[in-house]
Amino acid sequence: MPSRRLTVGLVLITAGITLILSSLLVKPEHPEEDQYAALRKVRVDYAERQSCTYFLDQSILLRNPSSETVVDLVYVWIPVNESHQFTRFLSSTLKPLFMKSDEEVAILVYNVSLTEGETMWLNVTLLVTVEGYRLLMENIPWLNRSQVEESTGGKGYWAVENRTYILVAKNIGLDARDPVEACRIVGEWIRRRLQYDEGPRKGANHALIEMGGELFVRGDCEEIADVFVTLTRILGIRSRVVHGLRLLGYREGSVTMWIKRTERGYEYSENWGGHAWSQMYLPQAGWVDFELGAYDVRIGDLTPYYVRYSFEEKGNLGSNVPYCLTRNLEADLLYFVFRWVQP
Repeated sequence: MPSRRLTVGLVLITAGITLILSSLLVKPEHPEEDQYAALRKVRVDYAERQSCTYFLDQSILLRNPSSETVVDLVYVWIPVNESHQFTRFLSSTLKPLFMKSDEEVAILVYNVSLTEGETMWLNVTLLVTVEGYRLLMENIPWLNRSQVEESTGGKGYWAVENRTYILVAKNIGLDARDPVEACRIVGEWIRRRLQYDEGPRKGANHALIEMGGELFVRGDCEEIADVFVTLTRILGIRSRVVHGLRLLGYREGSVTMWIKRTERGYEYSENWGGHAWSQMYLPQAGWVDFELGAYDVRIGDLTPYYVRYSFEEKGNLGSNVPYCLTRNLEADLLYFVFRWVQP
């Protein structure tokens, strides 16, 4: 008899634990008839579209710090091709061995040989067209959760299994009528709780802090993007992080930005526009940009002054895009010069 009671007790305890865990997972239920009704009312229209085309000169000062000749592979990140951006290679100082291009990055690979202490400029010229746009979106249907899980991965920066994030997502977004409204709610939640603090990328797990019984998001654009991706993925929305350059300091038809390696680390031009933001995927519209402003949340509303260099959906790049990677050579100085092409 005792063993029978023990067995029944264990079964009840197991069932209770299962119910508790299930209650923590945010799985919006959308009846089939509601999905079909929503599909008949879906609206995705462009309210505005504006394209800008730039000649982009990326110049990299390479140096051999060794006391002997070094032959090295040099990897140069360039703007990616996607639905609102097109990049065409024009020329470079050296002929690239090949270009690696996939859904997340576009990289030119060079074979460089430098003698002891030698330096050289590696110059790359590209033609980049970026489309700014504003979308009108209504009654967007939810994706099937399996579609989201199959397309996303890499939990290092996205705390989708964190109990606090699951509870936050459940409290603020479970009743959203569609993914666009859910993203707007998440964006407003982040904006109202943001404590802006520049520094190395911490990821969503370390961006959420508690003070005085309230939750806050501490960090810069990377933490904003990571927290947004974490909460939206928990809600069943396919999302990813974008790394790129925001063109600041327009002067006489061009923008020049630079990064310089020093003994103390890196120095940046005053108008350095290294930036991270997010995107959500809608089958009816493709990848839609999300940007958090000081006073508003913008979804499907981006100017042509955001240049995309990489995406993080399954893997991640760490803190910031490297722009240039080498093994034995040093990249001491990187220049980015954007020159407007007159229409």
